[in-house]
Amino acid sequence: MRTVVVSLIAEDRPGLVTELAAVVAEHGGNWLESQMGRLGGTFAGAVLVQLEDERVEDLSAAVRDLRDVDVVEVTAATTAATADPGDAPVRVVAIGQDQPGIVREVTRALADRGLGIREFHSATSDAPMSGERLFEATAVVGAAEDVDLTDLRTALDEVSEQLRLDIRIDDGEDDNPAWGEVPELG
Repeated sequence: MRTVVVSLIAEDRPGLVTELAAVVAEHGGNWLESQMGRLGGTFAGAVLVQLEDERVEDLSAAVRDLRDVDVVEVTAATTAATADPGDAPVRVVAIGQDQPGIVREVTRALADRGLGIREFHSATSDAPMSGERLFEATAVVGAAEDVDLTDLRTALDEVSEQLRLDIRIDDGEDDNPAWGEVPELG
């Protein structure tokens, strides 16, 4: 058995994921995990699939043959293992006026502290009253017990001040009622 990541970009249309799931099943694949979504009217997705070694090339060709698919890449997954169980999930949410550099600066603060991103979602929207373009990003990182969250908070406070963002960290231990609910991006 082999575990592969099937990445694709296609014209978004109803039934695309159903067709992809059928192709995976027809080739004896087991759909393990996926991340998919619509980006600017285009469908982009990645699926972790486990299947017999000799079926990988046929699966790749069948996905390429799907209608409206523009890009397909099938690569070997390094591991099907999940994140280190000793790592606690920490959610970082950044919201502010849209501007270049937000993702770079927030992710740099995370990377500089050895934090790997498990999930990252971002979106833009119009502010309700002013109509200004807002940017919102949510990152979920795995933090080992020895990670200094105070240092992370200080670094993100600097980014927040520099870019005029609201950046919040939820490590599951903050009982501060001012925290409120962390928004979920869909």
